[in-house]
Amino acid sequence: MKKLIISLIIAVSALAQATAQQGQFFGVSPDKFMALLGQTQKMPRENAVLIIKQTMEVLSTDPKSYRKGLDLALPHLSDPTDSLHNEDLYITLLEHATKSYVLSSSEKARPQALLESALKNRVGSQCNDIDYVTLDGTQHNLLNNDNCFTLVYFNDPDCDACAKVKENLGNSPFIKQAVETGQLRVVAINPMANEKLWKKTTMPSWVVNGWNKSQSINEGGSFDLPTLPVFFLLGRDNTVLLKNEASLKRIEKAVTMVMASSQSDSKTLANLLFMK
Repeated sequence: MKKLIISLIIAVSALAQATAQQGQFFGVSPDKFMALLGQTQKMPRENAVLIIKQTMEVLSTDPKSYRKGLDLALPHLSDPTDSLHNEDLYITLLEHATKSYVLSSSEKARPQALLESALKNRVGSQCNDIDYVTLDGTQHNLLNNDNCFTLVYFNDPDCDACAKVKENLGNSPFIKQAVETGQLRVVAINPMANEKLWKKTTMPSWVVNGWNKSQSINEGGSFDLPTLPVFFLLGRDNTVLLKNEASLKRIEKAVTMVMASSQSDSKTLANLLFMK
């Protein structure tokens, strides 16, 4: 791994030697830049963050390339449905952009707003609580988790993709078994305002069907949900292990990894899941 880090740093530094000419992006194609970004997701968090910071420092020597790098990377890293989705690297880019001398004050306004949203419920931090009601009218709070892992399924009843994911969730024998053995609980949270649609929505019998009646998510801004449906995975201590994940297959893999791990520290588990 150390050799890989060194080689990547050399590769990043080499970009500076091919300074932008004739409008080229540091003499390399956008595909090569994205390939470099993809490689960082195959290593531990600390190393990946180091590479991204180094890359942006190199690009800072040419403002046009710096802006192009941000434009290329941010949409991929922030989109839960994208294979390159990675919020830690997304936050790293936004933090660099808000502090960079390359961008003007007005140009920094958007990265600053995106950063403030992204920092909500960051991986490794304590998750914000959510109040919700179930179909029997009982009031609940998300963080009362009985010392087990919690999978939160944010969904919209009026959403075709949500219906498909719900069906696949119901057909997941591994998730169901984890719930039945008491290792995991699954809470479906509907953050939308339409109570009638929610009441018509059925969930698998082992999934808690909740509605954020107070609208604290949408109106209070306690969560930043870029799309629906998405999953959050919380540790036994309610630490965010995985955030805004759209793929149920990746969720199944993540649940398998944390339950098979001998580690109980949330920071260690979060770093384990960084490399999907």
